[in-house]
Amino acid sequence: MIPAEAVVCVGDSGINGLATVRSLGRRGVRVHVVALQASAQIASLSRYCAGETRVADLDALCDALRALPVNPARRALLFIDNDKMMKALAPHAAELQRRFKVVEPLANAAQFMDKTFQLEAAADAGIALPRTWLPNSWEDIAAIAAQTGEPLLAKPSPARFPVGVNPSFKAIVAPSAGQLERQLRSLVSSPADVLVQEYIDGDDSCHYGSVCYRAEHCDACFILGTRKVRQTSLEAGIMAVGLVVDAPEVRRMTLRLVERLDYRGVIHVEYKRSPRDGKYYFIEWNARPPYFHSIGGKAAFDGAYFAWCDHVAPEKLDSVELRHDSGHYWINLHEDLRRLVNSPLLALRPSTWLPYLQAKEWAVFALDDPKPWLRSMQQLAAWSWQLLGRAERLRTT
Repeated sequence: MIPAEAVVCVGDSGINGLATVRSLGRRGVRVHVVALQASAQIASLSRYCAGETRVADLDALCDALRALPVNPARRALLFIDNDKMMKALAPHAAELQRRFKVVEPLANAAQFMDKTFQLEAAADAGIALPRTWLPNSWEDIAAIAAQTGEPLLAKPSPARFPVGVNPSFKAIVAPSAGQLERQLRSLVSSPADVLVQEYIDGDDSCHYGSVCYRAEHCDACFILGTRKVRQTSLEAGIMAVGLVVDAPEVRRMTLRLVERLDYRGVIHVEYKRSPRDGKYYFIEWNARPPYFHSIGGKAAFDGAYFAWCDHVAPEKLDSVELRHDSGHYWINLHEDLRRLVNSPLLALRPSTWLPYLQAKEWAVFALDDPKPWLRSMQQLAAWSWQLLGRAERLRTT
């Protein structure tokens, strides 16, 4: 086998990895995919995937990377598209950096995933934060009631969950500390497993973000603003429909943050704009591309290609000109249908369907690369049958 020029580690839905494979493959870069057998594996179905390796679990991931042939004179770029794989590979960062040009900040993964570190860094960069608590006991949660009367949001703390162990929830919102405690007692064994914040009111459209690439080998930093149009759940869902937006304040905050961190590579920073005071509040960041990073395709933002140029031909970054006003949408059809099933009244609003009639980037569909879309349609059909089956069982009981 000819050594690949780029290796993409793919987990979960595979949408993130698919965007990277397509970005590089369309430019003639040979891409090899390493994917978990239990994942959707749509990235390895791409016509732009030159080879694939499937691993049984995260414990086998590093061995699979060690087994890949390498060209010492031209090390392949290594992309990691999800937090689970970042955690699994972080202890092997030094070895992997000798074998590959590692794009994500693997050696600092534990620190960058730590919510306390994120909040402190955002505060140092002058970004507004919701009031936050890191409880160690149930008494600590009860005591929050004396400090605020606002609704509260609780999220799992990634540092408390080992590799391969998923939290039982993504986020919950409660109107008071007492009700939050009652909900958490059925979800976590210890309050130390969560981070609690004042809940910032606002619907899906109040969730803003930035996708940023800061180069390692030249003085280049590219930042694109995004906004969620719909997410899978109001409190803390993933993007189902998104939009590229011209948000200068979001770009300025992100620039201050990456400069404070001296961050290199792709980072996704999430904010929420409060309808009450108009401020953008820091929520969190991902020290890797977000799964919707193909949203930048029509706005000249392409993190995977930027990384390739950065490590191979930095001078090519001089000609990049982002289109902050491109105004195009990004649609994950499967996740949008999930949201509409859970919120059926949305389907009756004409504005719900506007993104489908505008300039857009599909999460999976591409005319030049149909196989991943066909696989995703099979998954969508299976989900639809399960949904119909549940509805029939409810009707007959």
